[in-house]
Amino acid sequence: MKNRYFLYVLFLYISFFNINFVTANELEFNVSEIIISDNGNIMEAKKGTATSLIDGINIDADTFFYNKSASTLTALGDVKITSIKNDFLIETQSIIYNTYKKEITSQDNTLINDANGNLAEAKAFFLNLNDDVIKLKKMKMTDLQQNIIKLDIAYINLNTSNLIGKNVSINLNNKTFNKENEPRLKGVSLNSDLQTSILTKGVFTTCKKNDDCPPWQIQASEIRHNKQKKTIYYDNAWLKIYDKPVFYFPKFFHPDPSVKRQSGFLMPKFADSSALGSSLNIPYFNAISDSKDLTFTPRLYFDQKILAQTEYRTVNAETKNTLDFSFLSNPEGNNQSHFFSESQKELNFDGFLDSELYLNFQTTSDDTYLKTYKLESPLINNTSTLQSLIGLNLYKEDFSFNTEFQVYENLNAQKIDRYEYILPSYTLSKDLGYAFNTSGTTTLLSTGHVKNYNTNILESSNINDLLYDSDYGYSGNGLQKNYKILLKNTNTKGKNSPSFKEKNDHTIGSLFQYNMSYPLIKSGTEHKDFLTPLTTINFSPNKSKNNKDVDTRIDTINIFSLNRIGDSQSVEGGLSMVYGLEYFKVNMDNQNVLEAKIASQMRLEEDKNLPIHSTLGQKSSNIVGNFVINPSDHLNLNYNYSIDENLRDTNYQSLSSTLKVNNFITTFEYVNENKSQENSFLSNETTYNIDDNISIGFNTRSNKETSLAEYYNLIYQYKNDCLIAAVEYNKDYYSDRTLKADESIFFKLTIIPFGETKSPNLRK
Repeated sequence: MKNRYFLYVLFLYISFFNINFVTANELEFNVSEIIISDNGNIMEAKKGTATSLIDGINIDADTFFYNKSASTLTALGDVKITSIKNDFLIETQSIIYNTYKKEITSQDNTLINDANGNLAEAKAFFLNLNDDVIKLKKMKMTDLQQNIIKLDIAYINLNTSNLIGKNVSINLNNKTFNKENEPRLKGVSLNSDLQTSILTKGVFTTCKKNDDCPPWQIQASEIRHNKQKKTIYYDNAWLKIYDKPVFYFPKFFHPDPSVKRQSGFLMPKFADSSALGSSLNIPYFNAISDSKDLTFTPRLYFDQKILAQTEYRTVNAETKNTLDFSFLSNPEGNNQSHFFSESQKELNFDGFLDSELYLNFQTTSDDTYLKTYKLESPLINNTSTLQSLIGLNLYKEDFSFNTEFQVYENLNAQKIDRYEYILPSYTLSKDLGYAFNTSGTTTLLSTGHVKNYNTNILESSNINDLLYDSDYGYSGNGLQKNYKILLKNTNTKGKNSPSFKEKNDHTIGSLFQYNMSYPLIKSGTEHKDFLTPLTTINFSPNKSKNNKDVDTRIDTINIFSLNRIGDSQSVEGGLSMVYGLEYFKVNMDNQNVLEAKIASQMRLEEDKNLPIHSTLGQKSSNIVGNFVINPSDHLNLNYNYSIDENLRDTNYQSLSSTLKVNNFITTFEYVNENKSQENSFLSNETTYNIDDNISIGFNTRSNKETSLAEYYNLIYQYKNDCLIAAVEYNKDYYSDRTLKADESIFFKLTIIPFGETKSPNLRK
């Protein structure tokens, strides 16, 4: 009876006080409740920690069952295992710990955090504390780079973080590829440490996941992912398109998706033309440093010509430089080259928001070299005119200044007359604000240049404009009014010039412009209508400069401006009045459904010095107009015109239209300039999307002057998130000295994100 009473008191004591209890196998319990039975062989504990001093682990759980004779500890409920030796955390719902074999097992879902920040999930695990290797079933791990690794069976060394396993799938963190891409690796087995992951019989692709095979993939006997260099290497690799092998690489490598820029070969390209023959481009990108890189592109022709092009770039906080140059080695001895450069330097002048010095330089050894070999670069935007210059920009809130020294070379002109020098030019603008205490702003604009062209023609000019622009005022009946006053001082001198006098010439001109409009609005349930009559009166006591041969066209925009003829050196003389209408129909989404503008001019006296083609010098000018209709998202139409006052002869027409009907999109542009057939053309671009991936399209343009097509292109294309495959037919009808008409048909393949390659010309 006394023994029973003693055990009862001991049970109450253990139940209501946290105790420490050490077993013979060096398990230390720090729990809130312990029940011991079977002569001390069985122990049950609640809410606490079991620590193995020998194995160096702590186990937190809701409930412990310890069987001394079987050397097993069962832990249940929110189980957490931490290591004293190597920093890891295991979380699960139940474990069995064999203290004799030093093994811990669980058949429940488990989370593992290792010392390197990797997080793994598993359906079950087995941990051997002798070598600190944990075996996981159906493991999913997220590493520090946010790559997701999945394995059917995985073994992780908790000391070294080495990972091995089979049936591996790795979803790579997509930082730099197309956002629609899903870059990933798959393989039969994986062996990974902190530096390298090795997959056997592996596959890589960036294509979106679906039930079918990816549009493209690289399959290799071994794939190595160097985590330090952030590069993926392949041995015995095949590029497969829809599971069909198309290209073999004994060795191949590329940056992983976390890399924005890294040295390496880019996608090679084939090219073929009837004029130049077949060639192979093998571009190489070199990331020299964080602020410098270059792209070297050798183009190897099958007739032994070699064209080597290099683009060098450097960018830092205050400077930016880009160089592009090439050299063509021809076995026939006709070597050619080009050199383009573009540089900017931030000067950080005090008192200016922006102060920049910039330099451009362009040269080529042959007039048609850039066109013939179709050289591509961000610096090459014109293959007919070269421009070299040095300039300075200064800017602050109310002041700006720009000066340039420029040299132009017209590659289409004769050698002796192809150069034009502007040494120098400048533009200065100063916002005087409300300097004269009036209800309007005043701006001072000064420009000037010294120009030499056609070998012996020299011109210099200095132009100073003082412009006052009044604030808008409104009369009681809603009439909107505004006026502008322009004072112009022009100083010129020429030598052999068709425009300037041989001696210093100084003129002062003035122009007064008065603008009136009467905005009218009508609101409906579905649309709003805006109708605005417009009137502008221009008056200058000066006589117009002789600009009758200047090719200037007026439209509904510039007919109301101060400088309608584009001549900064003079003002338009006499008295004239421009009148017109603007109409807009706007839907409830504030989108213009219909626009219409029409305007014309009346002049008190005819002025034969104004450009003839513009008709501004006539007593009644052409009627110019613009008509835009957007009835829906499927159709838009834009029509510009210029018609004689007799309404019979059309001097200019421009019609552009886009039609979208389901998967069919076609765009037309027609320009008919009766005074200049050279600028009259008809172009069309049409695309039909057969489905979400397949489309067929063509584009062409014909010149009205020659009544011939300039080019014709036809393309059949398959496109998805990671691959573009196309068959293209191109025909150019032009010729220019060494540049001849060309016709080609080829297959083009773009592997996203690696680049584009082409087949040789299939039309031989």
